Amino acid sequence: MKLCFVSGYSGFKYSVVSIFSVLVMATGVTFAAETSVTHESHSTTHEKPVIDDKKVPKGPAALDALFGGPFELEDHTGKTRRDSDWDGQFKLIFFGYTNCPAICPTTLSDITDALDLLGESAKDIQPIFITIDPERDTQEVLADYVTAFHPSLIGLTGSEEKISKAAKSYRVQRHKILLSEEDHTNHGANHGSGHGAEVNYDAAHSTLTYLMDRNGKFLTLFPYDTRGDVMAERLRGYLSGSS
Repeated sequence: MKLCFVSGYSGFKYSVVSIFSVLVMATGVTFAAETSVTHESHSTTHEKPVIDDKKVPKGPAALDALFGGPFELEDHTGKTRRDSDWDGQFKLIFFGYTNCPAICPTTLSDITDALDLLGESAKDIQPIFITIDPERDTQEVLADYVTAFHPSLIGLTGSEEKISKAAKSYRVQRHKILLSEEDHTNHGANHGSGHGAEVNYDAAHSTLTYLMDRNGKFLTLFPYDTRGDVMAERLRGYLSGSS
């Protein structure tokens, strides 16, 4: 599994969940990767309607239970959204951040291309972008960012606690990369205080896109750099229940 990161990460150690791990899990062996934001350098229950997905192919049992879970976040319009809001639709979920220079915009552009190719069928798929950088990706920032991609794309943000919970449920790795010794010093001084000098950082994060079924259950993963036409063809199979 690739991690998205940019310049200034020299010497930074980060966790990588390899593609090999995903292949191992597909045989029934699971893993418990912890999601974290590096600190050293940093209920209401809703009943879901039952959707008949008998014709939709399911992911391997181990993976079905491994990826996904309930979340409650704020969308780019300021509205509180829950995962159950899109029951009845397939969900394409990608975790990233708006300052990401390449991988995030590339992935969201591929998703946009795929949905455009699906035409009218795209209404059955909800694309969702969940930030891994809630400190900077506010509702206003997301509102501007999502306009560059498919018109149905929804951006989600929230508190660090809520974003961390959502990321963990999808086994997303996320780490801050502080860019200078001064940033390390400022981050240590500011942590927990809620104020202080501005800290410059980049982020490393997992780069998979998750396809969830109409009931919110995991179906499959799209690796980074899956072209829009390839993604569209695979989505057609799930929409028709034939692949």
